[in-house]
Amino acid sequence: MFFLSLVCGPRNSSTRPLTYRIVGFYIVIMAADKTANSKSKGQLTREHILEVAAQVFAQRGYSETRLDDIIQATGLTKGALYFHFRSKSDLAYAVIEDHKRHWLEQGIQEIAQHDNPLEQLEALSNLLIALVSQGKTDWNIVRLADQVRSKEPPEDLISPLQSWVDVVADIIERGKAQQIFHTELSSQDAAAILVGSFDGLKTSNDALAQGDTEKFRRQAHALNTMLIEGLQRR
Repeated sequence: MFFLSLVCGPRNSSTRPLTYRIVGFYIVIMAADKTANSKSKGQLTREHILEVAAQVFAQRGYSETRLDDIIQATGLTKGALYFHFRSKSDLAYAVIEDHKRHWLEQGIQEIAQHDNPLEQLEALSNLLIALVSQGKTDWNIVRLADQVRSKEPPEDLISPLQSWVDVVADIIERGKAQQIFHTELSSQDAAAILVGSFDGLKTSNDALAQGDTEKFRRQAHALNTMLIEGLQRR
């Protein structure tokens, strides 16, 4: 069992800070169950807006999306949406943070099921491949973060990719301490290469293979095998 603390800082009061202090798998599940059983109507409405907004942003991109598009897609009134989000950028930040939290929670749960850093890294890589293969929306949120930063750069918007790099770096650091991984690179640099290579493969697959999911899975597993084996070489 291990301890991992992650903090994601949203931009304003409508997207509350997400702080993770998770010790093992049991605490994660209990926290999730407690939240699920105590959701108010307002929380459910907010989640509905975030889910629909993520799909609209993924399809149209940040610049081409209007709040009216999202309002129409949700079936809610303007007042209902503005009660939760003051602007398009406010909503986009919330979508990014929501997906980041969701991915990190799943990642931490997956890591907590393994004691060995090698197994943790392999499990996390497999989870990431599975998440991206489920549909375009999830990975397009990474692109949304880039688009928002280019238009209205916030000081405290942390890319979902950076969050993954931090988690992977923690695994690599522990693996180096246990003599499982052998690399002269810093753990942050090695993690950035792993995550960046995955991101590049996804981008090239979308461009060259028209988003062929099976081809992406095959190539992604091969890429991860090569990179993880490289970390183990003396």
